[in-house]
Amino acid sequence: MCAFETYFFNECLFEGDYLFAFFWGILLFRDLKRTYKVDKFIHTLTSTTKKKD
Repeated sequence: MCAFETYFFNECLFEGDYLFAFFWGILLFRDLKRTYKVDKFIHTLTSTTKKKD
């Protein structure tokens, strides 16, 4: 999904259609924020399950 939003964001931006570029930018930012949170959660999960010697 993120790749489609990035493509449409770039297309709108280069064509000068800034209203739709803003719309796709919001959707893209939302996906990137969700990806960051999932990555942080997985990193925390893997670091807590490691064996401590």
